[in-house]
Amino acid sequence: MFWEKGYAATTTREIAGALQIQQASLYYHIASKEDLLYQLCLSSVQQFLSDVPPALEGITEPLDRIRKLIRTHVSSLLKYQRRNATMLTEMRSLSSRHLGEIVELREKYACLVRGEFTQAQQAGSLRSDIPAKYLSLVFLNMLNWAALWFHADQALTADGLADLFIEIFLNGAASSDAKAQLPSPDLTPLGKKPARTRRQMRQGESATVERLVGAAAALFSTKGYSGTSTREVAALLGMQKASLYYHIEGKEDLLYFICKSSLERIRADVAAAVQETADPLERTREMICAHIESMLRDQDEHAATLAEMHALSRERLAQVFGLRDEYEGLVRSILEDAQRSGVLRSDIDAKYLCLSVLGMMNRVLVWYRRRGPLTPNQIGQMVATVFLGGARPT
Repeated sequence: MFWEKGYAATTTREIAGALQIQQASLYYHIASKEDLLYQLCLSSVQQFLSDVPPALEGITEPLDRIRKLIRTHVSSLLKYQRRNATMLTEMRSLSSRHLGEIVELREKYACLVRGEFTQAQQAGSLRSDIPAKYLSLVFLNMLNWAALWFHADQALTADGLADLFIEIFLNGAASSDAKAQLPSPDLTPLGKKPARTRRQMRQGESATVERLVGAAAALFSTKGYSGTSTREVAALLGMQKASLYYHIEGKEDLLYFICKSSLERIRADVAAAVQETADPLERTREMICAHIESMLRDQDEHAATLAEMHALSRERLAQVFGLRDEYEGLVRSILEDAQRSGVLRSDIDAKYLCLSVLGMMNRVLVWYRRRGPLTPNQIGQMVATVFLGGARPT
């Protein structure tokens, strides 16, 4: 129910009804609805921590260990897909105490992955121009995103998905002839990061609506749509709640504006970035860099869109899905053009190349910090390098 309806929109009465028991009977087993979400997230992380280390025992060759890590992670991810997808989208709804515990466990698993990558770099089995920290983040981005798009009834099996991820991550999406054209990313920390550019208002937007959308996006991305009230949006702007309704009819308007604006803007930014580039390989690189720069410029809006779009009414959700599909179609068309020109490998369907690179890119939202050592452009260069060239030494 949390996966299908969202945590905030699900009641304990509905959960009890699905189990055909009285609502009061739930509380013999759980303390609250939040306790269910906590147990769900806890079991999700613990599953990876219990499955992966034993699977690596006895394997000494670094790349074989990474291949086994991918297979085991994907197996656990998809065996408990709804649970893992729910953790990815609903974890922020936990109380600070429970959230801190889950974050600590997730970091323990991330350290395990990072340690494998560090050892592989020391053995010369992985490229050394990208720190193990960032290789592991891009790696987990791609794998975990699959919990949100994989369907068991499609042609690709779980084993096939693991094979695909092994190929893309270790060997890259570029053809062997094209890899010679790929530069190493410049990840030199900047002394002072460039100022974050405010998004420009679209035609017809008023300054007040712009401020409303920004305030709502900040709250929705941290507290969730259902957990945010219009009173809180108004308070963040220092205005009366009643004043909101001169500009919107209801809270859903704000979520719709956020989703529509973020998807239209990223599509326009990527289309503009690749428009003047004729070389198919460079167009793919430009697409990745433009996507990440646009996404991180409007970080709150994109985070709210990815996590909260399902709270929209059916008609509005269909419109947002249409915009999302249009954008994914643009990304796929760029990849297909590169395949036809021979600079991207053709043994992997463009559909799965598209889903893999979207995972690498979109989950940057989870770990990017504006005061961190890398700029959005540097992160874009890095993701493009891993996607196109793979993690193997060049």
